[in-house]
Amino acid sequence: MKLRPDAAGERIGPFWITPGWTRLNAATVWAASFLTIGLAAFISFVQPYLLTEVLQLPDAVQGRLTGSLGALQEIIVICSASFFGVWSDRSGRRRVYYLGFLAMAAGFAIYPLADSVAELVLFRCVFALGIAMAPLMLSACVVDAIQEVSRGRWIASNTLLQGLGVVTMSVLLAKMPAWFELRGVPPASAIRYAFWMAAALALLAAAVVATGLPRLAPRNIRGAGRGAWRLVAQALGLARRNPSLGIAYGAAFIGRGDFTIVGVFFSLWLVQAGRDAGMSSAEALATAGKLFGLMQGAAMLWAPVMGMVVDRLRRLDVLCLALAIAGVAYLAMGQVTRPFDASFIPFALLLGIGEMSVIVAAGALLGQEAPQENRGPVIGFYNAVGGVGILFATFVGGQVFDGIGRTAPFSLMGLLNLVLLAAALLVRLRAARSARTVPSCN
Repeated sequence: MKLRPDAAGERIGPFWITPGWTRLNAATVWAASFLTIGLAAFISFVQPYLLTEVLQLPDAVQGRLTGSLGALQEIIVICSASFFGVWSDRSGRRRVYYLGFLAMAAGFAIYPLADSVAELVLFRCVFALGIAMAPLMLSACVVDAIQEVSRGRWIASNTLLQGLGVVTMSVLLAKMPAWFELRGVPPASAIRYAFWMAAALALLAAAVVATGLPRLAPRNIRGAGRGAWRLVAQALGLARRNPSLGIAYGAAFIGRGDFTIVGVFFSLWLVQAGRDAGMSSAEALATAGKLFGLMQGAAMLWAPVMGMVVDRLRRLDVLCLALAIAGVAYLAMGQVTRPFDASFIPFALLLGIGEMSVIVAAGALLGQEAPQENRGPVIGFYNAVGGVGILFATFVGGQVFDGIGRTAPFSLMGLLNLVLLAAALLVRLRAARSARTVPSCN
């Protein structure tokens, strides 16, 4: 059935905005997409430099420590996601969003001042509170702002901007330590200046969302006054009645895990491999930023393609295609032994395409399957499952990074993508059988 737009909503080009939202509100979501994920990814991307040049930790423990810090962050996110989701349902997305950016700014400001692992853990907790709020609010705003008729293209546009933000942070801010070092700044001070620049951007982002997002709480949201466990039970109950929603939850686990593996372990792998090849930490980090930018550039170019595909085909079918691409891409990356050779470029491009495919397809499937009256619990649980995926990817990825090899985290996520693909195909086949045996109501 062809979807029809609600003419009561405003329009920006091909995007039909939810009634009650303005063009300024929608444009603010675009700006927030650019800033949120890029800032969230920055801390993990430049952390190898901090571990080596400031804390002077040996390579043999950096994988586990990186994974443990990421796991700690996600434990905080998971434990607080329901609270912040319910809070935003009551008071509006805007307030929770700008407070999240303020917490991120505080975390960026103090993180490079750590003199020990214990202080690093403590300061990461401050940053984690911001991560518990800001990305959750981004997901909620992306879902709230758009009508179903243009959801696929809308998610693709926001995902493209998220990728552009990540590239900007990885390419530009990742070069800052080397840029400062070339001007005579000591390594410890160089990384601090880079972090403080990120803190300034987080403050700017707080001002943007505080100014441009709607001030009212979402309407027609059920469950705002319920406890966290009842909301989880409600979200799971909806998935039991609608297996496609359950697949969307699984895609949150996989998609966030995929993104985390790239954001956390790609730079750690290349910084260590660069030092093995005789580079300085700053040079290796700058090179990692260029390659990461190439990867995310492919992802951004692919995002509009996936957006158009999502709006034209069954969204579960598109997710199956996305999982197949990502599974092959991550398994292929796991076989790379020379990341600085020209032969590495096709692997990086394919990985960016696979990562983007899952993110766009999963978000579109969630938006389609989440009931309007239960979006608060569903989105909160979706993000909590994504947090579990990040927790798994960071902790287990750190273990296999140190225990098996630097590319082992990529192979791990490749296998998990294929496992979810098998589950999605099973749901698709069962739905097709039901459609053949149950008469249509239309």
